[in-house]
Amino acid sequence: MKEYSDGANYLLRFDRGEEVITTLLRWARDRKPDGAFLTGLGAVENPHLGYFDAEKKGYIDKEFEGEFEIASLTGNLAWDDAGGGEDDVEPKDETEPQPIAHIHVTIAGPNFLAFGGHLYSAVVSGTVEIAVITFGSKLERKYKEELNLKLLD
Repeated sequence: MKEYSDGANYLLRFDRGEEVITTLLRWARDRKPDGAFLTGLGAVENPHLGYFDAEKKGYIDKEFEGEFEIASLTGNLAWDDAGGGEDDVEPKDETEPQPIAHIHVTIAGPNFLAFGGHLYSAVVSGTVEIAVITFGSKLERKYKEELNLKLLD
């Protein structure tokens, strides 16, 4: 990944073969932004998406095989002071606050049909470019039992 910055905001360029969420969370642990809004585009392979079913209070997930354009990527970075960050496969210190990436994407394949949902994972097939617009105060997520979700608090 390559990083460009104006001192407050960032443009991250992900390289072929990198896993988007893992790489983004590693970057967030290193840079420690208080919180940020995300927007981006690119090309990925084998994306894993989720759809939140409010009645069931859980996600329905689907893995897509092949290469897809990211027609739209939007989301945010926040922190979980309980130490239980989402979408993270790397070992971490459970006593330290952990970043949470909440990202939604719209993907389109060679048939030009679009699919969308919560991005769990995807491997960069060409490049992915994400603008990280930092937020001036700390964004935190707290678990809300009635929804079975960690919401911005």
